[in-house]
Amino acid sequence: MSDALNLPNAAVTNEPSFRLIYRSRSKIENGANQEQLSQILRTSRANNAERGVTGALLMYDNWFAQVLEGPQDTVERLYDHIKADPRHDTLDVREARQVETRAFARWAMANVGEHGEVDIPLIATAAGIAEGGARKTATPEQEQVLGVLRDLTRGYGRGA
Repeated sequence: MSDALNLPNAAVTNEPSFRLIYRSRSKIENGANQEQLSQILRTSRANNAERGVTGALLMYDNWFAQVLEGPQDTVERLYDHIKADPRHDTLDVREARQVETRAFARWAMANVGEHGEVDIPLIATAAGIAEGGARKTATPEQEQVLGVLRDLTRGYGRGA
């Protein structure tokens, strides 16, 4: 895993945490996709690290699916901010609950691959989004949550 994904130790915890999984439809025009996604990545990585929030974001076609983990009040405030973002609509929360431990304690952001493919850490650069090194292994819990994200963006869970 790339060092760019590692969060400060304060964000890494084995304590109970709150997990929120949602999906939304992107309103970003195709020509502006890379620039906008790079901006989202840079902003969310910095803000999430400061707030002690971890997770993963999947972008596929015109759909986003994201898992956020951290203190419940912090995650809920962050989701309220996300809901107000005009770059997407059709938001739908699929899971919001307490969990024993974070599945993504060291993940700030990653490009989640197709079923069976590797997940690629994403790094924001001035030129857009660049790929870091491939993530080699995932825990069973991570794979379960990543499967939900994949299903939400591929149509299985979005009611389309």
